[in-house]
Amino acid sequence: MHPESLERYDRQARAPGWDQALIQGGSVAIVGVGALGCEVAKNLALMGVGKLVLIDNDVVELSNLSRQMLFTEEDIGRYKSEVAARKVKNMNKFVEVVHYNSDVRMLPEEVFEEVDVICSCLDSWGVRRWLNSLTVSLGKPMVDGSIEGFYGNVQVVIPGKTACLECHGENLISREERLAECTLRRRKPEELVKDLAEQGVNISQEVAEELFKLNIKTVYDLKYSKLENIADELPPHLKDLILEVRERLKPKSPAIQSVSATIAGLMTTQIVKLLHRGKLGEPDTGLFVYDALNSRLTRVKLVRMKNCIVCGDLEEQIQIIDIQREWTVQTLKELIALRYSFPDPEILYGTKRLNDDQLIIDTGIKNEDVIYISTSRRHMPLPLKIKMVDETLV
Repeated sequence: MHPESLERYDRQARAPGWDQALIQGGSVAIVGVGALGCEVAKNLALMGVGKLVLIDNDVVELSNLSRQMLFTEEDIGRYKSEVAARKVKNMNKFVEVVHYNSDVRMLPEEVFEEVDVICSCLDSWGVRRWLNSLTVSLGKPMVDGSIEGFYGNVQVVIPGKTACLECHGENLISREERLAECTLRRRKPEELVKDLAEQGVNISQEVAEELFKLNIKTVYDLKYSKLENIADELPPHLKDLILEVRERLKPKSPAIQSVSATIAGLMTTQIVKLLHRGKLGEPDTGLFVYDALNSRLTRVKLVRMKNCIVCGDLEEQIQIIDIQREWTVQTLKELIALRYSFPDPEILYGTKRLNDDQLIIDTGIKNEDVIYISTSRRHMPLPLKIKMVDETLV
């Protein structure tokens, strides 16, 4: 260790079981550099974690400044990951900092293969699902955190040992947000016009048709889709409309700096335990739920599901789906979307991607065959075993 490092880390190195060499030799990817990500990055940098990888494709806004302490007014309009990397490096010159101004799903696997721990500070359930499946696929531990108002959650995912985010997602994620993940059925623009009118929002048929071209077909799509993913395709009038509608349908979640700092502190401690490889005890499992107003921290036991479609045992992971030969591929997609909350399933059979209008009977799929489902909610395609059901028995 550098002589200056010995003095810099002297006080934390006095803690029983602390191993600064493990901390300095460790690397952590922080996905999402918002309220939680800023705090976690700051904590780990001050502690001297050897390498931090900061990932975010958003830019700094004025409304971020009340709770994202790495940013100031001069940073408004700049990429969060780039600004955060510079600020963190200024805090500790001994820490290597890499940043990516990108959607995490667009990065190569190598970025994550080279780190010891992945830290999820995302505000999108869909992207969190994707990241969860990536960490399980790579066998990397992940510390996931989320906040809303005076409440926050922390969960540690250790592939093959603990529950992953998908194991209990059906119970832990709001019903409305889960519904937003499975609104695949074929719709018409006039249906969107009618649905929005019932919410007190009036749009024209022409605008609805423009939204359909962007795959925005339901109220849920407007409320929960990541706008930055389609921002480049939006004409100004449509972008303004979507922002206005979203604000009315789904006002931004409340966020409190003190809660962000508390949850980030809990997450940081779990990361430090993981980097110590048992020297500070095993990381805590289950789900931590923090209630700031009542000063209560509750630990909920989560059991790993052996049939989980992400982390389940291999022999139980390939699930069976009943279908009929006379169905179209679109009908099968709708069933998959409803069962697994995939908003955008694509069906792969052999080397082919099946077309929506094809009949199952014409695709060549046979009983006991395995198809693969590609979706933005999973890093790897989901295998499903086909069971043909005679139409007369349904």
